[in-house]
Amino acid sequence: MNKYRIGELRPSQIMFSYGIGAIADLPNLAAMVMGLEEWQRQHTQVITEDRLLAAVREQLGAQVQQLVSLPIPEETSQPFAQKLSSYQPNLEGIPVAPFPTWMVCPKCDLLAPITDGLFELKTFRNRHSEAAYHHINCTKAIAPKVIPVRFLTACEKGHLDDFPWRYFVNRGSSDCKGSLRLIEPSVSGAVTDIVIKCDTCAASRRMSDAFGLSGKQNMPRCRGRHPHLRSFDDKCDHQMKTMLLGASNSWFSLSLSALSIPNAENKLEQYIDSYWLTLEEADSAEMLKALLRILQKQGKGYELENYKIEEILEAIAKRNHGSSQDSNQEIDEHTSATDLKAPEWRKFHSVTGLEELGKDWRLKAIA
Repeated sequence: MNKYRIGELRPSQIMFSYGIGAIADLPNLAAMVMGLEEWQRQHTQVITEDRLLAAVREQLGAQVQQLVSLPIPEETSQPFAQKLSSYQPNLEGIPVAPFPTWMVCPKCDLLAPITDGLFELKTFRNRHSEAAYHHINCTKAIAPKVIPVRFLTACEKGHLDDFPWRYFVNRGSSDCKGSLRLIEPSVSGAVTDIVIKCDTCAASRRMSDAFGLSGKQNMPRCRGRHPHLRSFDDKCDHQMKTMLLGASNSWFSLSLSALSIPNAENKLEQYIDSYWLTLEEADSAEMLKALLRILQKQGKGYELENYKIEEILEAIAKRNHGSSQDSNQEIDEHTSATDLKAPEWRKFHSVTGLEELGKDWRLKAIA
């Protein structure tokens, strides 16, 4: 599968508006954010927050192994124009796939899926937002841009699929593979004005038949499709329902957040927590020394210079052996895993003077 940069989204948009399974409506494309199986782990970081991981597991299941940040490249001193000049085909970012896969040519009204090879994707090195599919052999214009159709289907079990255009226009299963046309005779864009026609068998139908009570009778059974996972589950027994591209009820995010509270009992354990992503694999003095040198090259880990290698190894072994168990005991004893605010409040409420909790935390009680 070829990889192209086709646009940009802010990290906050990925977190809340365009997460996995959501459709990003770009200037010339509609793209679905793909599942984690297709994400590159380069430029990501593991988030070591046990309480938040426990809350996520309570919502989604014990199969969640870890929390990982978005793949955000490290900042460099290069100017923006210079970054663009170093373009490479395989780029970091969020993987997406075109969805819906059916496109319509605004010049000749041809309606076809991109898998038929009638539309060609064109990308531009320094103008990613102009990426678009073009109808190369259009009879009305020279390679015009095609646009995604604005109709999808979904079911109550959360499945999402392309609109069944051939089934719909032929009023059921048919062997006809003729070219389809999506004709909008008026500029209003009203559904009642849109007509689907077949060039070969002359079958035609208005899009209004796909909505309302009649739409339930005219649509086929759901195929159980998850486009973001590239999977089908033919066991779904629900009926397809027509919906519009960009509809507000097509995708909802589930958001959980928590303050990362230091749990270490002493200074050394706090420092270990700060550099845990680097030090967690250290199981010998030689490996630990090598990891400490890596931190030193990054200008980090200077706090550990005052401790013996044996002390640091002992603290790492303690963290590896008991961190998850201690976290679960704290959650079970005081509150449920989803109650993320109570531990934060208890931490603030317990401070009686000035307390330093690692390099990022300093609490002071004010009378």
